[in-house]
Amino acid sequence: MALMPPSLTGTPPMGSAPISTPTGSPGQQAGAMAQLREAINLLNKTISSFPPGSELWQAVSQAITSLNKKIPPTAEVPGVQQTALRDLMQNAQKNAMLQQVLGAGGAQPGGGPSSLGAPPTPSPQPGA
Repeated sequence: MALMPPSLTGTPPMGSAPISTPTGSPGQQAGAMAQLREAINLLNKTISSFPPGSELWQAVSQAITSLNKKIPPTAEVPGVQQTALRDLMQNAQKNAMLQQVLGAGGAQPGGGPSSLGAPPTPSPQPGA
C-alpha cells in the first residue's frame, strides 16, 4: 500500500506536534490575579450589605468561595497588588472626570450661568 503525502491526507506529518495556542505572559497573569484578588476583597466588603441567606447574598458568597479556591489570599504579591490598586484608582478618576464632562452638558468654562439663554433684564425706569 502506498503512503500518501500529508498534504493530500490532511494529517500532520509523523513526529510533528500540533500548533500550540499562545499563552499570556507571567506578568500579565500576575496582574490579572491581583485584579481578581481585589475583586474578591470588594465582594467581601459588600456582602454584608445584603440580608444573609438572600439570593444575592448566596450568589456573592458562592463567587467568593469559588474564586478563593483558585486564587487564595496567600497568592497576593504586595508589589503587584499595589500596582493593581493604583490602576483601579486611575481608572476610577478617569471615569469620574468623564462623568463630570458629560454631566456638564456644555456649561460655561467660568462656571457661571450662561447669558445666552437668560431672559433680558428690565432697564431701570427714568425718574424712579
